[in-house]
Amino acid sequence: MERIATANHQNTLVRYMMQAESRVATAQISASSGLKSTDFKGVASDSGRIVDLDSTYRRTERYIDEGEVVSGRIDTMDSTVGSMIDVTNRLQSLITSLQGVAGSAAAGVQEEAAGLMKEFVALLNTRLEGRYLFAGSRTDTAPVNSDTSSYPPVTVPSTADTSWYSGDGSLSYFQAADDLVIEYGATADDPAIEKAMRAFTLLSTMSTDPVDGDALDEASTLAADGVDGMSVIRARLGTASGTLERTLDRHVDTQLVLETQVDDLRSVDLAEATVRLSQLQASLEATMSLMKVLQSTNLNDLLA
Repeated sequence: MERIATANHQNTLVRYMMQAESRVATAQISASSGLKSTDFKGVASDSGRIVDLDSTYRRTERYIDEGEVVSGRIDTMDSTVGSMIDVTNRLQSLITSLQGVAGSAAAGVQEEAAGLMKEFVALLNTRLEGRYLFAGSRTDTAPVNSDTSSYPPVTVPSTADTSWYSGDGSLSYFQAADDLVIEYGATADDPAIEKAMRAFTLLSTMSTDPVDGDALDEASTLAADGVDGMSVIRARLGTASGTLERTLDRHVDTQLVLETQVDDLRSVDLAEATVRLSQLQASLEATMSLMKVLQSTNLNDLLA
């Protein structure tokens, strides 16, 4: 027979033992994982801050992922405009070679100019990941008519004409950070590109027997102006690329800081956690020993 006091003590010890077992289990998880808890319950006082830090991290990660895609577009456009400048410079060389040339020789140079024009148009129709880069917001439509033979002849003095353009005038924008929007890109109807196109058309359609000197002079001026203007486009693209690159670098730095802050809130000192586990295990063993003593003690033992 057990005494009533002994039963009360046993009930109390059972509760203590269950609580001690729970604390030991939690301490074992902390010591093995290095975390205060595997869920938010164990870090309740810091859970709100952890959620905010995690939200900021994910938003920053989205900026980085999308920014890398935009960076690829800007780099491709920059490279393409550089190729456009090269082709236009080759056109200027052809213009120089036509000085004092006539007949079949001039016709051969003119044919070469027509080939350069097709190359220039192909560059304007550059596509990346399903998007036409020089079409403005109409990214699913080729911005320039690739059938250059359908272009109407240009007369001297010429005027600006973008009838070959199928896009719109919208430039692209990217939200690179909470408080930063970057404008980037160029459209195929940019005045600089239009001048280059007009120079190509002039040279491809002008009279070569005799060579139209006025057309040559105007084509040369247009080509030079086009190269200058396209160099400005490249400068703008370079500025946008640099701004985006620096912004992405800052996002990466921010992520490292956020990771450290979350880790500090959720992690434990392993040495401290090991010592605490040992203490809790010792306390649990003492409680279990006391339980055995009470279970072996009864009234008959006391009366014997």
